[in-house]
Amino acid sequence: MFKKIRREDKLEKLNLVPIMDAVFIFIFFLLFSAQFIKLFEIETEAPIVNEVPSNKPLEKEPLNLKLKVYERKLELVKGLDEVVIDTFFKSEGSYKEKLKERSLQIRQEFPDDDQIIISPLPNIQYEEIVKLIDTIQVIPKDTMIKVETKKGSRTLSKIFKQIVLEPLDDV
Repeated sequence: MFKKIRREDKLEKLNLVPIMDAVFIFIFFLLFSAQFIKLFEIETEAPIVNEVPSNKPLEKEPLNLKLKVYERKLELVKGLDEVVIDTFFKSEGSYKEKLKERSLQIRQEFPDDDQIIISPLPNIQYEEIVKLIDTIQVIPKDTMIKVETKKGSRTLSKIFKQIVLEPLDDV
């Protein structure tokens, strides 16, 4: 009679070449569509917060110097009640030089206060904030500033060493 023919099915190997090609093309497009951004960091001090109220009266009112940065002007304020001591308009070309001179003057008047708070509006450009920090910190090369503190006389390496950034609320 009939003989059963035994038939073996051969397993075909899976062709991975098209899949690998698609993966490499996908990686190529992924790399070219990625956006690489530069991240910048401004190193500043955290705001000093005193949670325990002190009952003893202060010897003198703290300087609490603050630079408020608006779109068209800068305001230098001092004290807890934020009294405006100087205003610099950005329309004047030399407002940064005037700010530096005034900062040096204030630093010599208050040698123990080494902190300034910069309060920019949220829409102020990053580069402008960095330039203002440089203006407030860097002492001109040809200038040597000596101050008399409670601990004695010393030469300043920076106008204000401690710079604190905080957002400006009032518009």
